[in-house]
Amino acid sequence: MIRNRNNSWIQNALTWLRLLFVLLVPEVVNCFRPYSSYRFAPNGVCISPKHFVDVNDSANTFVMRSVPGEGDCMFLAVALATLTSMGLGGNDTLLRAISRETRDVVATVLELPSGHLVIEGKRLVTTQALLRSAAKGEGLSTEEYLTQLRKEGIEGGLYGGGPELTVLANVLRRPISIYEIDSDGIQQAGEQGKEKDVAFVRRMGVFGKNVFQDPLEALPESAILSHPWVTNGAYSWHLHILVVDTSRGEKHACVLLPQKL
Repeated sequence: MIRNRNNSWIQNALTWLRLLFVLLVPEVVNCFRPYSSYRFAPNGVCISPKHFVDVNDSANTFVMRSVPGEGDCMFLAVALATLTSMGLGGNDTLLRAISRETRDVVATVLELPSGHLVIEGKRLVTTQALLRSAAKGEGLSTEEYLTQLRKEGIEGGLYGGGPELTVLANVLRRPISIYEIDSDGIQQAGEQGKEKDVAFVRRMGVFGKNVFQDPLEALPESAILSHPWVTNGAYSWHLHILVVDTSRGEKHACVLLPQKL
């Protein structure tokens, strides 16, 4: 059977997933520029700092757009990134509606009695193994976990984390990268006197890595990919989510939109 033959893969995948989930909720570090000091335009786009740069690849430059909090920010951020990737916008009312439906979709997938999900490359995990691991991490039964997952954040629903992002990458068939503010990059920006304009981010992991690739990348001179007039984040197959510290023990998910320079 495939499940028995790939059991070691599944265990490795679950270990990787738990590690990444921990990365989403680490201890708060001393940041040079806390999130509370960021300034935003009325549409939620961060205007100070204006640019977010991948510390490992300066060619990856983003603008950041925030979403409402209240415990649904991960689902809202993925919804906004997806809409923007199709050249569409989304107001808070629409995003909340999508977030509610997204919660239900993720719960429905997790409660499937059989089937595999891709984490990255050839690393697979069964829906039931992922559900049991996620529930154990929260100290809940699988039934309690699914009930809490379907609730909105304002009702005490679960925050989105590694298990939910795994499902979403598979449902959307898109890679989803998770970033955090890089403490070394923050110091570097401060030394350069650019702390008001630049924040450096570090990619912590990718759900669906090397699996869900953009089909247009193989198209010669794609009309979508080859023109610089495309707005920030529009038509980006890859979704990018930034997780920031808002206070001790509290996290908030935002959207990173690839910038056309």
